[in-house]
Amino acid sequence: MVIVGCLVFLAPVFVMLLTALQPNQDVVQYGPAAFPHQWTLTNFSQAWTQGSLSTYYLNSAMILLVKVPLGVLLASLAAYPLTTRRFFGRKALLVALLVGLGVPQVITLYPLLEITRHTGLQGSVWVLLLPYLAFGLPFEILVMRGAFAGLPNETLEAARVDGASEWRIWARVCMPMVLPALASLVVLDGVATWNEFVIALTLLNNQASDTLTIGVLNLQGQFGSNYAQLEAGIFVCVIPMVILFFVARRYLTRGIAVGAVKG
Repeated sequence: MVIVGCLVFLAPVFVMLLTALQPNQDVVQYGPAAFPHQWTLTNFSQAWTQGSLSTYYLNSAMILLVKVPLGVLLASLAAYPLTTRRFFGRKALLVALLVGLGVPQVITLYPLLEITRHTGLQGSVWVLLLPYLAFGLPFEILVMRGAFAGLPNETLEAARVDGASEWRIWARVCMPMVLPALASLVVLDGVATWNEFVIALTLLNNQASDTLTIGVLNLQGQFGSNYAQLEAGIFVCVIPMVILFFVARRYLTRGIAVGAVKG
C-alpha cells in the first residue's frame, strides 16, 4: 500500500516533468504523458526568465524565512506556560485556540482587505506576515503543547530546584527535548506558507510583490497555449517543497507522534 500511495503521489509530478522536457509541439501532437521524442531544457530557462519566477521565488522565500521561525518560536513560548503552569483563564485560552482552528479563512478576507487598505500596507509582500501568523499559531501551539505535555515533570522540577528560571527551563531543558515536534512544525508550516494562495491573492495587488502561488496563476495566463513552458514553470515552483518533504519525512512522523502523546 505504501508503494501504491507513493506512485499515486508521484504520478502528477512525473507527468509534469515529462511535459516540461519536450518541445511544445510534441506535447500537442503526442500528449503530455507520452515519452519525449525530443529532449530539451529550454522550457525551464524560458519559464524562469519570461515568467519572472526569480521575483516570485524571492518574495516567497522572504516570507518563508521570517514567518516560519517566528511562528514556531511564538508557538513554543505560548505552549510552555499553557502546559507547565496553572493560572486563571488557562482553559479559556485553550478553548480560544480550538475556536481559532475552526475559523474559515474565507470569512476573514474582506476584513483583512479593509485593514490593509486603511493602514497602507497593501502592495508589499510583508502584508502577509501577520495573517499567516494568526492562522498558523493555533495549530502550532496545540502541537507544541502536546509535545511539552509529554515531558517528565521530574525533569522540570529538578531544574527548578537547581534554581533555573522558567526562561532557562524553556530554552535549555524543554526545547532540546521536543526537537522532533519543532522539526515537524517547521516542515508543515513551511509547506503551508509556500503553498498559500487565497490570502495572497486577496491582499497583494502588485506583481512585484506577488508570491510564487500567484506567479503560477500568472504563468497560466502567460503560457496558456504553451503547455511545456507552463509545466516547466510549475515544476520549478513545486519541486523545493517536494524535496523538503522527502528529506524531512522521518521528522514529520516522529514530531506528530510526540505532539500527540498527551492532550
